[in-house]
Amino acid sequence: MKVDDYKLLVTLHEAKTLRQAAERLYISQPAVSQRLKSIEEEWGVEIFIRTKRELFVTGPGERIIHHARKVVESESILKEYLVAHEGAVEGNLNLGVSSLIGSTILSGLLREYTEMYPDVNINIQVGSSPQITNDAKDYHVSITRGRQILNKENKLLFTDRHYLVTPKSLLNQEDPPVIEFFSEPIYIRMIEKYFEARFNRKYEPQFSVDQIATCRALLIEGVGVTVLPEIVVKDFEENQFKIEEVVVDDEPITRDTYISYDKNVMELPQVRAFIQVVKSYIRNFEM
Repeated sequence: MKVDDYKLLVTLHEAKTLRQAAERLYISQPAVSQRLKSIEEEWGVEIFIRTKRELFVTGPGERIIHHARKVVESESILKEYLVAHEGAVEGNLNLGVSSLIGSTILSGLLREYTEMYPDVNINIQVGSSPQITNDAKDYHVSITRGRQILNKENKLLFTDRHYLVTPKSLLNQEDPPVIEFFSEPIYIRMIEKYFEARFNRKYEPQFSVDQIATCRALLIEGVGVTVLPEIVVKDFEENQFKIEEVVVDDEPITRDTYISYDKNVMELPQVRAFIQVVKSYIRNFEM
């Protein structure tokens, strides 16, 4: 049944006659009579007993009208809420974020976002950039590194350089172990080329990790050396590590970070607000 049908039943119950109900609803009495007949046929029971003087509610009718009143009241409350919260930033926000972003800037930008928009429920999936790209359809917004996501709006957030990080405890060690942070093959090939030119030896990582937290812990323990992006290196103490920029053929290795989304999700206030917060946060973030 339509909400208007429920309103008709409530009005009939209050007005007591077809004529008065028709006047309140600004429709003809025959139209009210016909609609009531259709409603009763849909329910399969008689809701009102008609007399010349007034309408009397049947037993089943009492239950149906009670239900009708709740429907009408719920719709009224919902309309009042929508009017009061027109343009409000609330609802769900599904994010897919690369592990490197998840372990560096994500917590800071989410703190800013939730302080501004506390009524948004946020679901976060953290993984490698290829994983997030493959599942991009599941997210309102994706933040990945490397390549842009096909068939999405892609906005460049920042480009960072890369550095070789060596614990000072390993500076005098010949051929220290190498830690490799999981990334795309084209990126790894550039690091291979750098190592061969820089150390005159084959690039053979002893450790392969997919989480920046693990890579950081290995470096702190002096387990090995690795190449990391600027966004991570900025947190390392220079008194504990030697940090040198990675250059291949006189060109620094760089990697782009993108925020990606479908055009239509920008109609959602919580998505539009998140993208604005991300862009503002990145502008104020010191690389």
